[in-house]
This record gives sequence, C-alpha cells and structure tokens, in this order.
Amino acid sequence: MDIFILYKEDFPWDVRVEKLAVSLKSFGHNVVIVARNLEGRSSDDEINGITIKRLPVVSSKNSLLRKLTNLPLWFNPYWESTLKKATSQSSNYIIIVRDLPLVRTALRVAEPNHAKVIFDMAEVYPYMYASARQFSNRISLESLVKSPSIAERYENSVIRKLDHTLVMIEESRDRLLAKGVDPRRVTIVSNTPPLDKYKGCAHQHNGHTLRLVYVGFLTKLRGLDLLVRAASEYINNGNPPESIKIDIVGKGSERESLIALVNELELGSSITIHGWLDHDEVDRLMAQANVGVLTYRVCPHWNHTIPNKIFDYMLSGIPVLTTEVVPIKRIISETNSGLVCSDQDVLDIATNLEKLRSPELRARLGSNGIAAIRAKYNWGVDERRLHSVIESLK
Repeated sequence: MDIFILYKEDFPWDVRVEKLAVSLKSFGHNVVIVARNLEGRSSDDEINGITIKRLPVVSSKNSLLRKLTNLPLWFNPYWESTLKKATSQSSNYIIIVRDLPLVRTALRVAEPNHAKVIFDMAEVYPYMYASARQFSNRISLESLVKSPSIAERYENSVIRKLDHTLVMIEESRDRLLAKGVDPRRVTIVSNTPPLDKYKGCAHQHNGHTLRLVYVGFLTKLRGLDLLVRAASEYINNGNPPESIKIDIVGKGSERESLIALVNELELGSSITIHGWLDHDEVDRLMAQANVGVLTYRVCPHWNHTIPNKIFDYMLSGIPVLTTEVVPIKRIISETNSGLVCSDQDVLDIATNLEKLRSPELRARLGSNGIAAIRAKYNWGVDERRLHSVIESLK
C-alpha cells in the first residue's frame, strides 16, 4: 500500500516520523514523506529508501515569502497542491498527518479519492497553546495566532471525520473518548525507542558524583531554571561544586536566560549549557550521565503527551528525576525507575538530588527502568499496534 506521511516541519530530521516511515517500509509499504521546505532542499529526494516530496522552493532562504508559503495552515494552497501531486499516481492509499494544523488538508485531498486519513496526535494543540501562554511573559504575533480556543474548535470540527487517530499516551486517548470519539478509532502508539538503540550498554553506577543530562528544547515549560536553582541549593547545603555536573543540551527561547542564571549563581564549574549537538555527542553525554532530568512545569500540555526522553533515560539504565507531570509520574511510579519531585519545588528537587548520590539507589532504579523498557515500553510493542491500525484500514 502507498502511505503518505504529511509532516509540517522540514525533513530530515524527526525521530518519530523516521520510525514510522522505516517501520512501514519494513512491512512492505511504499512510504512517501511530504514535508515543509524552509531550507530550500530539492523538492524530490530519497533518504534510506524513503521518498521525500517537499514543498516547492520559493524565493530566498529566510525571506518572508518563503516563510509564508511554508506555513502549515490547512488553507495554504502550497501544502494541498504538493500533497495532491504526491498522491496523484496512487489509487489506494493512506495519509498519516502528523499534528493538528494540516489535518483538514489531508481530509480535503483524501475525500475525493476515498483514501483513509490517520491523525498522528503527538501533541494536544489546544493544551500546548494554552500552556505556552501560561508560562510566557511575552506577547507576540505568534502567540496571538496560536489561540487555544481556535485550536479546540478546529480539532472538534475534524476529529470525527478521521479514520483513525494515533495518540502518545493513555491520558490523550481518554481525552478523545470523553469527546465522544469511537474507541475503536483511537490507538496508543507511543514514542518509545527500539531495544537496540544503545546497543544494550546499561550504565554502571559507581561513586557519589552526580552527572545529570537533559536533551531537548529549552523553554520555560521544561523547568530547567528549576533544575539550575536546585543545583545551587544542593551546593549551598554543603556538597562541593565538583560533586555535581549537569549537561543541558538543546536550543530554544530560554537558552540565554539559563546561561545568565548559571553565571548569576556562579555554577559555571557544575553546569554546561550546550547548543544543539549531533547524535554521537549526545550519545556520549548519555553514556556519561547517571541521572536523566525531566523537571517540567506541570500543565495540561505535559499531562497529555509523553517525551521520548523518559524512555531513552530508562533504556540507558539511568534513573529519571521528574516532577509530577501526570503520565511521567504514572510511568515512573509504576516501574519504580526514578524519583518524583513536587511541581516547581526547588527545595524538593535539591532533596532528591541528595538521595541520588547513592550509587546503590541509582543502580536499582536504573535496572528497573531497563526491565520496564524490555517488557513494555519499546518500539517493538508500539510498532505492532501501528501495523494493526494499517491492516484494519486496508
């Protein structure tokens, strides 16, 4: 079967889109990714046997015109025409549309051809927009456009027209069921790792020095300022600065603020704010770390999705230090693979850092995490669910 993945960002690269594409191809499907083209790459491409169809190159890089033509809006004719062209030679196909903005585009293209549409709901957009507003001090044109109420109305207008919806976590599924969506049309396909991602090299926990790692975007929602302040508290409690090392990897709106905070608290010897690093460098830092960090601020957005980092931490055999985000707390409590801190409580985070100095505790929590990944939270399990959905729609 021909399967088209409609993705609102540039490709490469996205871990989930890549996993979906590679998995579907391995089961004999012809897979095409239809993607944005802000970078001005070739409109026709192939990566590891996956066909890529990008939006046409318009104007120069960083120009306003190129940005406008690449906006992921369902009424943007560039998206609809590119998807129509990509599907024009297929008589029997499925569109998997990643995230809410382009769902109606997929439906408009699919309907005349009686094609099936699967919505891959990685994020709950009404909650994501609302949470971003809640923890932002700035009002911008972008924040005004990203209206939670408009996103909610848009979602309600399309959600029952879809043939199936993939969600990341139970809380997201339950939200759709509460809206009256047929439970037979909702499946959890989470963002779990393949079991061989770290080639079976579990961390060996020795000594009392803490080495924490965070990899991802640097935004207020992610609570990294709380982690920095907790590290300061940990040191003020009598622990030497060299007993804790934190590597924060990523880019985002809070990067400069985090650097300023580290300097203000004189934590330069303990905390490094990296930029965006390549996979090999990230893997090196993961291998060195003995604690993975998710000190997110609790909000409706985080309570209805799950970061793939939790599973990466667990698979690598390091305990997870998290706040009370509902699905993260549920998984950590169920598997006993980390410690849960009170929401936005710097002192509680510092207290749990003290606990994690114990290599015996870290080893026990890390071992539990590996066992949970092997038994339940791995891509092999989610991949089978994905293929069951595809088979049901053929």
